[in-house]
Amino acid sequence: MLRLRFRSLIPLLCFLVVPSLLAQTDTTTGMTYSSLASISTTDQARLVAPTSSGETGLFTVITADTLRHGDWSFGVYYQAWDLEAAKAPFIIPSARAHKNMGYDLFQLEGSIGFGVTDNWEISASLPYDKITGHGGDRNGFINGFYYQGKFSDSGMGPLHLATKFGFGPASASRLAVSLFADVATGSKRTGIGTGSTDFGAGLHYTASEFTVGGDYAIVGDRSAKNSNFPLLAPDRVKLPNELRLEAGWNHPLHMWSTTNWITEINTTMYQGGDVKPPSPVFLTTGLRHWFGDSGWALSAGARWNPAKFSRDHKECRITELDDCALSGLVGLTFAPLHLAAVAPPPPPPAPVPEAPPPPPPAPVPTPVAPPEPPPVTPPHVPTELRTDEIHFESGSARLTNIAKAILDDVALRMKQEPTSTANVIGYNDDKENTGPNHDLDRRRAEAVRDYLVSRHGIDPSRITVEGRDAREPIGDNTTAEGRLRNRRVQIRLMLP
Repeated sequence: MLRLRFRSLIPLLCFLVVPSLLAQTDTTTGMTYSSLASISTTDQARLVAPTSSGETGLFTVITADTLRHGDWSFGVYYQAWDLEAAKAPFIIPSARAHKNMGYDLFQLEGSIGFGVTDNWEISASLPYDKITGHGGDRNGFINGFYYQGKFSDSGMGPLHLATKFGFGPASASRLAVSLFADVATGSKRTGIGTGSTDFGAGLHYTASEFTVGGDYAIVGDRSAKNSNFPLLAPDRVKLPNELRLEAGWNHPLHMWSTTNWITEINTTMYQGGDVKPPSPVFLTTGLRHWFGDSGWALSAGARWNPAKFSRDHKECRITELDDCALSGLVGLTFAPLHLAAVAPPPPPPAPVPEAPPPPPPAPVPTPVAPPEPPPVTPPHVPTELRTDEIHFESGSARLTNIAKAILDDVALRMKQEPTSTANVIGYNDDKENTGPNHDLDRRRAEAVRDYLVSRHGIDPSRITVEGRDAREPIGDNTTAEGRLRNRRVQIRLMLP
């Protein structure tokens, strides 16, 4: 019978093929907050979720993305790691060749995160850990605590507190710096906790689908009173500092517009210390599926430690997957996606009424008919081909992907009608009408003009722009939905 440690995860994996059914609709305005059917590959790669330790990222790789101002994130992960203990100063006699003591770390971790600004987030996570060993003739140190033979310990792991600062625009390659502290919690007399607090800093770079980075952790020592092996260090056990390097690939799958294939590689290099375990190398691959635009996502993946496998794999069997250095993870997360609202198409323009025909001339008593008056020509009225409307996020003149799709259609119509002109009018909501955002109405209109000119080659002389600030609201400025409707640009396409 197979020793599958993740039999309970199989039902959860089935959710990865559920289609996106959770698109939200505002019943008061009729605006749909989802455009998942037409989402671009770039935007799909930018869908965010917390890592297992709470920072925004992949499964464990921290990206340069941050939560937006006022956003909350939530995550629960259950995962396993196949590890090796540090060597003990003596070897237990055994009939088989001596190897490093292997052990399993099972971890159930919950996290929360908060966006302080658009480029600054804070997070916290707390794990419940369980470590188990199966080798009756092997021994070693786990976090400076001595184990031998078969063992099992469980308890709360360290409280992970982190903050991350992002640099660079969201649409380009970006860089982030993180700081963290692992505060000692739970039992100090096991290999789970040391009784000391660790501190560290990290650097993270993301470009398109790829992320590279790492962090350096200064690990606290284990005091003599928390040690079960005083012969190693009577005063304290000095633990090695850790240099952690990581890389990740976040690849969107085109068959599902809300499913990404995530692949990671992580390694830890130990620096100094009295007891230094072998460096692991973890290869992880799996899927993350978002349920519509709800922000909820389910993650699942398989993990392999090829470094441990290369040192000890003689007992690897299909019925003993644990001896093949295999493990895995599953996680349920939430983080707002911020998909731009899509306004319903405007109604067709009303037909221009024709001028009434002139009245017939009055009869005259003379037999000679007077000349007929010239026909009355109705005044020329420009024809309105269409009216489109796009919306913006608060305090921003950046075009969303939905807005660009609408403008692509406007540009196509302008190319089909070479004599047409476009009147572009920008608006603010009442909160943007003062201070540094008072000119957002004009900047939004100019952003539309620049996109039509630079992206589609439309002659700028055919486009007029103007800003009308918040003078003509179409929504209630006391509600978030109303202000969203007022943050708009109206594009009127006319024929002379």
